[in-house]
Amino acid sequence: MIKSINHLIETISSDLKKWAPGVKPWFRGESGDGLSLCPKIANHKLTEENYLLQSFRRQAGGLANVPPRDHTDMWLFLAQHYGVPTRLLDWTEGALHALYFVINREKPNPRLYMLNPRELNNLAGSKIFTPNYPLSWTGGGGLYVALAWQNRTLDPGQISEAKKIGLNLDIPLAFPATYQDTRMIAQRSCFTIHGERLEPLRDILERREIDTEKCFFEYKIDPNSRQAILRELSILGVSAATLFPDLDHLAEDLLNEMKGY
Repeated sequence: MIKSINHLIETISSDLKKWAPGVKPWFRGESGDGLSLCPKIANHKLTEENYLLQSFRRQAGGLANVPPRDHTDMWLFLAQHYGVPTRLLDWTEGALHALYFVINREKPNPRLYMLNPRELNNLAGSKIFTPNYPLSWTGGGGLYVALAWQNRTLDPGQISEAKKIGLNLDIPLAFPATYQDTRMIAQRSCFTIHGERLEPLRDILERREIDTEKCFFEYKIDPNSRQAILRELSILGVSAATLFPDLDHLAEDLLNEMKGY
């Protein structure tokens, strides 16, 4: 169980040696007792997924700067980033960013995940060479995005395209975010997107008899070390205002300084 930043870094460094050289991992924090590494839209019916996205796209323009109407991948990123249930999972390139997200609120069962995004994409059949990732607006990435907007179905042409490029739509795909606001930049956002199976990633891989540690590691975080870890993160420059660069979170940082965490 992780009790300090040093402990986390040592553990991550050890596990990274089990993967191919040069892997740049992604990280995600989760808490609570719900399904792990499973998108929130799994709790909704197929018609509700399309309704939520279409309603968000229809109404968001009156509240903020938004993407062009036909850029469905960018709408999907934006909806996920602001809390609409989607088939995406948020990840970050920063381990300490993810650590902050999982312990900044007093929720039970905090845990951190380290993902090998390139291995996940290899298993999904995405033929992309380093340092590139699949594009979210075309090819294989576009097919995953289409599932979100087409009531979880693909038309015959799209199915043919998936078979032609050898894509396994059961396995989630990883791609960096298309940045649309300062939050995404500050948080070094990236995403995985679930395909035809809206289930926990572990279940998807184990069904295919794939060793899950080829793709991700899970680290339990000691809840009793929460305050000490938050102090360490603050010293290292990771706080509410650095990850959410706005006045509300600046005020939160200042109040935390007064409380000494």
